[in-house]
Order: sequence, then structure tokens, then C-alpha cells
Amino acid sequence: MESLKEALRHPTAQKLVDTVIEMLKTTPYNGIKSENVLARSGISRGPLYHHFVNFEDLIESAQTQIYLGSVTVWVTALASAIESSADADSAREQVRILVASESMKVSIQQLTQGIGIIHNASSIEQLHQRLGKTQEKLTQEWMKVYQLCIDKGWADSNIDSRAVAILIQAAFYGRILDNLSNVQMKSNDWIRALLRLFDGFFFCTALALQTQS
Repeated sequence: MESLKEALRHPTAQKLVDTVIEMLKTTPYNGIKSENVLARSGISRGPLYHHFVNFEDLIESAQTQIYLGSVTVWVTALASAIESSADADSAREQVRILVASESMKVSIQQLTQGIGIIHNASSIEQLHQRLGKTQEKLTQEWMKVYQLCIDKGWADSNIDSRAVAILIQAAFYGRILDNLSNVQMKSNDWIRALLRLFDGFFFCTALALQTQS
């Protein structure tokens, strides 16, 4: 999934981005000032404007990296598991392991940050355009995963791959709704629901054939 990887930044530029990412954990984007970023990073003003068009460019770069990083690990790992599996049963087992893995869990904080960045993009045209391109990359990678399953004969080619890609991504952000509720689902219930969702799309044809045999 090379297309999801960002171009390598100069170490100084990446340090500035990393500093903003850390600050965004506790501070709204419009509350971050250039002097605070420079003081915290130990970098002078000259390099900032050498690597970024302006300070807003730096803030938007950090927000885009947060948004991309929160879910990239999932689609990349899923594609690898499906590509390396010889049959649907082994692929489903790999997906089960991924869903249950602690290292694959996307935190509520990450998801909430993602929603916040989407909200910011609604009023900042440049961020909207930037985030739109990033989101399309993510959607295209999910579509490729679904197409892999179709090519292997595990999924239904009559179901639109973009619709599947959007629905799967929406399921992850749906956890924020549960977090808002006073009564929250158990972790095992969430795992079972995700596995059923993957079965229903990525392995529906293979499971139907098993039932018939």
C-alpha cells in the first residue's frame, strides 16, 4: 500500500510537524501559536518558512498526518493478510487476529481527533482540499482490499466497492457514538460485530459456497 505513505520530509520539517501533533492532543488548532511551536521544538523561524509556505501550512500538514495515521495501519494490515492467504478460511483467521489485537486498536482519542479535523476542514478551504485528497487515497485502498477478495472469489462483485469502503471506515468512527453513551458495549461484542461485518462483505461468497457444500 505504497500510495498511502507520505513523501519523506526533511528531519527539521518532520520535527515541526511532530511538535504540532503533540500539541494538538491538548490544544485546539487555532490555539497553537508559531512562537510556542518554535520554543517547544527548539527550531528557529527561518527553517519553518523554508519548509512550509506559512504557519497554517504546518498546522494543516500536522492535521492531515494525524488523520492519515489513525486508520492507515488497519487497511495496510488487512491488505497484507488477504494477499498472503491461500484460502478464505485462513484469511478470516488472520482478520480475526487483527481485530482482536491490542496493537491494532484505534483509540477513541485518535478517532475524536479525526472527527475534529473533519470539522476544521468544513471551514478551512485549503485543509478541505488537502484532506479530501487524503481521504480519497484511504477510500481507494479499502476498495483495493475489497477487489482482492472479489478476485479470489470470496466477495460479491455485484456490491459496489466504494460503498463497502465507506461503510467499513464509518464503522470505526462509529465507536465515538458508543463512547458518548452512558451505557457502552463490551470489547468482545465490538470484536464480534466487526468480524460479522467483514464476513458479510469480504467473505460473503466464500461462506455461501461453504454453506451449499
